Amino acid sequence: MDKQHLVKLFRYMALARRIDQAEHEITSRGEAFFHLSGAGHEATVGLSDHLAPCDWLHPHYRSRAFLLAMGVPVREFFDSLFCKAESSSQGRRMSAFFCHRQRNLLSMVTPVGNNALQSVGVATTIKHQSERPIVLCGLGDGTTQQGEFMEACGEAYRESLPVLFLVEDNHWAISTQTKRKTFYSTDQKSDSFHGIPIHRVDGRDVVQVHQDFGPIVQQMRSTRQPAIVVLDVERLSSHTNADNQALYRSREDLEHAAQNGDPLKRCEAALRSLGVTDQEIQSIYEWAAHEVASAEARSFAGPEPVAAFDAKKSLPVELTHPSREFRGEDTDTKLTMRDAMREVLRHRLQNDSRVTLFGEDIEDPKGDVFGVTSGLSTQFPGRVKNSPLSESTILGVSIGQSLAGQRPVAFIQFADFLPLANNQITSELATMYWRTAGQWECPVIVMAACGAYRPGLGPFHAQTGEAWMAHTPGLDVFMPSTAADAAGMLNAAFESGRPTLFLYPKACLNDPKNVTSADVAKQFVPVGPARRVRGGRDITFVAWGNTVKVCEQTAEALERVGVESEILDLRSLSPWDERTVIASAEKTARLVVVHEDNHTCGIGAEVVATVAEKTRVPVAARRVTRPDTHVPCNFANQLELLPSFERVLATAADLLDMDLEWEQTEQPEDDGLASIDAVGSGPADETIILVEWMVKEGDHIQRGDVVASVEATKSVFELTSTVSGQIESLVVPEGETVNVGSPIARVKPSEQRPIRAAQDHSTTPVLSRRRNTDRLRVPHRTSDIRQFDVGISTVATVEGSRLINNQHVVASTKGRTADDILRRTGIQTRRWANSQEDAIGMAVKASERVLQQ
Repeated sequence: MDKQHLVKLFRYMALARRIDQAEHEITSRGEAFFHLSGAGHEATVGLSDHLAPCDWLHPHYRSRAFLLAMGVPVREFFDSLFCKAESSSQGRRMSAFFCHRQRNLLSMVTPVGNNALQSVGVATTIKHQSERPIVLCGLGDGTTQQGEFMEACGEAYRESLPVLFLVEDNHWAISTQTKRKTFYSTDQKSDSFHGIPIHRVDGRDVVQVHQDFGPIVQQMRSTRQPAIVVLDVERLSSHTNADNQALYRSREDLEHAAQNGDPLKRCEAALRSLGVTDQEIQSIYEWAAHEVASAEARSFAGPEPVAAFDAKKSLPVELTHPSREFRGEDTDTKLTMRDAMREVLRHRLQNDSRVTLFGEDIEDPKGDVFGVTSGLSTQFPGRVKNSPLSESTILGVSIGQSLAGQRPVAFIQFADFLPLANNQITSELATMYWRTAGQWECPVIVMAACGAYRPGLGPFHAQTGEAWMAHTPGLDVFMPSTAADAAGMLNAAFESGRPTLFLYPKACLNDPKNVTSADVAKQFVPVGPARRVRGGRDITFVAWGNTVKVCEQTAEALERVGVESEILDLRSLSPWDERTVIASAEKTARLVVVHEDNHTCGIGAEVVATVAEKTRVPVAARRVTRPDTHVPCNFANQLELLPSFERVLATAADLLDMDLEWEQTEQPEDDGLASIDAVGSGPADETIILVEWMVKEGDHIQRGDVVASVEATKSVFELTSTVSGQIESLVVPEGETVNVGSPIARVKPSEQRPIRAAQDHSTTPVLSRRRNTDRLRVPHRTSDIRQFDVGISTVATVEGSRLINNQHVVASTKGRTADDILRRTGIQTRRWANSQEDAIGMAVKASERVLQQ
């Protein structure tokens, strides 16, 4: 290396050291509160000459000289230190963590190791670009013990990705020594890790660093394969200003590190050997001090940031206004939720080359465990890919892909497994837009099947878990209950560009009652607004996912006794539609929130609390939820714990001041025959097609014998008998579709076996209004005419029978819309008297009601 080149590198090293010294002085004076030094790591600057503008940078937080060489201004260090408005995070992050969109400097991570999988995701995107870029992933020796780093190495090797894992080994993980505790420092020194070659470089000597990195980077550009470099350095300062390394490092150790491990001293010696004088070296230090002092002063006087009250990117009104909703046409072609989501994904893959799908078992022939992606990998090879069996890899790689400009969809088989990716979701996906002040975005859609209400599901295949997701700032959380909402909300997630957790209830996937038309590419559900399933004035039900059907069943029972129920499908859980819920609760004065997530700190609590805080009238509210326990596999126990028709109806009856009794349904006389019932191939099956009978009436069969070939949503399989005996009748003809759980054959059993009932349907609800025993007493008044107490037993009202909505009202006004009236009054409909009604007649009806009560 010639003198001029080494002087250039030394200037960056001197500048970094002086920044460290200035930050230490500032925090010591109490003008800043956090400082993290890079002293001892400055020789990483030797890598900078070998990188190009097309390369992507995810460096270690101590690589401060390297950051300067890659274009980060000196002032940025102090803007970050003082948490100023002009810092890369607008004062939101601690001072050691930077980002720069134009320089491909990704947002440096605080949870160490989180950058490893993201780097792999970036590399999958840029691997085949003509400039042959690489991705730098910097980390410390302690971080090499993180599981996500090891996952990243495995994925980089499997996929042959150009990721340079740079381990800056200073032998300490804060106060823990790492020697002989890392994969590269055992007694048997390895030359590879997970198949990736390991290169060992003396990080105290910038000349050696520069010389060794050249061929490593060149080889990576040529082969497009990963490499690991272990850079042996010293940590010359405490971990941070809150640490004192003298407590756990001996004086001899610290003195030895200062004398032999300072890269600036070694660089000075190299400069002198090239003819640079001490005076010239001193002038570089003086120049660095001047640059730092100037930047510090300008930054200190810079503007303060404004607090951000929302962690999400704002959306245009076109993506949020209820008027934009389109849930399909009324056509003969109908798609279930599963098919509708698949067709939306197909449309996006066809029309946007940036869209990719990544998850376990999503390639054909499996096409996802519920068939959601069936056929897509065949049509779009390489863009619909099976992942390793690791949820953190799925999320981390997808985040990296999104940072590099892709639009990934990450598939998690069951929502129960989302906690395995929680680190990447909560620390990275949810924070990226906020912590970079909008410089970087993560438009990742995370799709996961959720919920129970199906046999064969247990504690790790039947949860929803939406509360912790909605509690995380920066995430949109959706849970549709119909095919139209699933298609429309999935399109909205793509259009919004915000990180979205998209939960689809497996019990709704093949529901034939909630299908949609084939034009799913045009269907759209705005982000935020709830869906009014049915209108009413007596009681409001708020639900989402599986519990919407439970509320519909409850509303039908209440309707038979004259109670009008309003049902709101919240569907968007973050953000959620406060305005519509509050307006409905004020109208009915009764609110029941139903969800299958557990009770404590569920979203229902948030809804009820918001209604209590913001409504202008008293509202009686209840929650019906799963108790604070887990979902059992025993189906009868599962149904007992989940919100049910019985529990929701009982809660509603109590709010409506009604008595509820359950009348025993007359059971058919036992004819001594047993049934063979239709079963599906998985928990999402609602129906099956009976393809062919393998037996005929009169045949004798044994338990376990094949009786029919049936077709479910994902496969054709042989259905076997649950009983031994003689077939009396075949109830279902070949080719007919039958509901799962319905009898398909009747058998005269040769032995008696107990029948396991999943749910008791032997009772019918009987509702009646309670007699009002409360009285409002009127004070006694002495009079010659009346000398007894008067009591008001109750109050009855009669409303007009003509229902008027806001569309009718705006017809007689100018410059107003129906939404304007709703926002101003909170009223969507009102009742007026029709032409046959007058005050006297309505008063008579009210009096009759009072007397009846």
